[in-house]
Amino acid sequence: MSLAIVLAAVAAQAASAPADDRREVMAVVDRVFEAINTNDAEALRRISIPEGMNISLRYQPDGSTKLRTVSNSQDAANTAAEKRRFTEKYWNPTLLIHNGIAVFWAPYSFDIDGKRSHCGVDQFDFIKVDGEWKLASSMWTVEPDGCPKE
Repeated sequence: MSLAIVLAAVAAQAASAPADDRREVMAVVDRVFEAINTNDAEALRRISIPEGMNISLRYQPDGSTKLRTVSNSQDAANTAAEKRRFTEKYWNPTLLIHNGIAVFWAPYSFDIDGKRSHCGVDQFDFIKVDGEWKLASSMWTVEPDGCPKE
């Protein structure tokens, strides 16, 4: 059996996840974005696993990349200390769910104090703990020149 067939079967199974799970995971995704956009550290803590990790890959003008890693707990603390106003939006999301794990992937834009900072791709991992979906980890690219034409 080819890898393409296996991947297609896994994607089909993930796409057929129960509608309730899809709604619940997307509700948590939207709460993540709301917490970012309102600098609400407590909301971020409530929906995250403290031990989880956040990894960003920032593209530099010289073509190199800069990796930044921070725990979910530290990310919430950074959010609490932030004084600038963030506006992060996503579009065209892909969501895969299998039993108690889910992966969200979507392009996004990020504004700071009303000015476009960058765009990129967000990827969030979720896990269902005691019947509740939680943010386990996240990764994203930071692409200052990667924004679509508006």
